[in-house]
Amino acid sequence: FDNCSSDDKLEQQHSLFTRYKDPCRLGPGEEKPWAIGTLLDTNGLYDEDVCTPDNLQKVLESEEGRREYLAFPTSKSPGAGQKGRKDLLKGNGRRIDYMLHAEEGLCPDWKAEVEEFSFITQLSGLTDHLPVAMRLMVSAGEEEA
Repeated sequence: FDNCSSDDKLEQQHSLFTRYKDPCRLGPGEEKPWAIGTLLDTNGLYDEDVCTPDNLQKVLESEEGRREYLAFPTSKSPGAGQKGRKDLLKGNGRRIDYMLHAEEGLCPDWKAEVEEFSFITQLSGLTDHLPVAMRLMVSAGEEEA
């Protein structure tokens, strides 16, 4: 499921999202503006533009490239998912791979912050998923004297 498709409304409200933080999500059905989809459109999966790690990285860095090669949220309205109508759809693609974290279990004065997100492009041409990685910085809440 993704966080924007109208067909996935029930999953978007799952209690998992109250216990764990999804740094790419504003709330059910709404992504942060910078969040990028993690599902490639299977119609272009073997195109030269995305079949090598370097080419896939270039596509992901380009808004036009993302619009061409990422799958977009599904809708019950007819024709909304058709190629050529992607510019009418909201967001930057279907994000179906999640990175969640929780501060539960950390010492009370510690804090976990997302330091970096990245896409792993080494599997280009082998899967329609874009593997994602996240680096957390955990810091102790020590006060300066």
